[in-house]
Amino acid sequence: MTRFTSRPTAIALLLGAAAFSLAGCASTDAPSWSFPPAVPATPAPAAQAQAGGIMTAQAAAVHPASLTRDASGTTASTSTAATSATRLDLTIVTGDMIGKTEFPAYVPSDFTLPAHSTVVVTITNFDDATPLPKGSEVYANAAGVVGGTFTVTPIDPKDPNGSAGPTQTLASLNPAKVSHTFTVPGLGINVPIAAHARVSFTITTGDAGTFSWRCMDPCGAGPSGWGTAMAAKSGYMEGTLTVA
Repeated sequence: MTRFTSRPTAIALLLGAAAFSLAGCASTDAPSWSFPPAVPATPAPAAQAQAGGIMTAQAAAVHPASLTRDASGTTASTSTAATSATRLDLTIVTGDMIGKTEFPAYVPSDFTLPAHSTVVVTITNFDDATPLPKGSEVYANAAGVVGGTFTVTPIDPKDPNGSAGPTQTLASLNPAKVSHTFTVPGLGINVPIAAHARVSFTITTGDAGTFSWRCMDPCGAGPSGWGTAMAAKSGYMEGTLTVA
């Protein structure tokens, strides 16, 4: 696959490391997290994304007002990026699909990507929409992706390899139609995930490191949606992206 050379334009999505309480959530159930800095990893040969089930992951989150992106559209170094693209395929399953109601999950939740590479990420989502709460609408915007856009192809859950409508190229979703997000603060990446859809986007990785990712849409149980899967510390809606 030919490497993409375009770069996204900067948008107001802000990256940071401070603890926060989610704005707009009236319930005290909304948790507060501290997002750790990226930890350097031991360099290793390029690797494809790991396949498998739901894996143990680190907790991570970021305040909407602390996400940012530089003018180049990414915080990762791409000076020695590879000329071909790696693929990363993820699936978001519903709790009912895995026999655990109210526990939607990314499968896998931990994965490894080669450093200084172009990566085409495809996320197939079987879950419904959970509107972003007031104050979190920034997570409906794409950031840190090549071209500043992502594609959305509606799917029929009974035939996920096909399509249930035309593919759209978008820079954001209606906050009311967001189902989940794929947010990697340490890399300045955020992509909103549409319900019952296949979402694809391209990123470029830089130096080796370990980065936490998290869904920032309150898709769990409880008055504010921050229970069950969102409160779990073993995968589901959070995990670890290793660049090696």
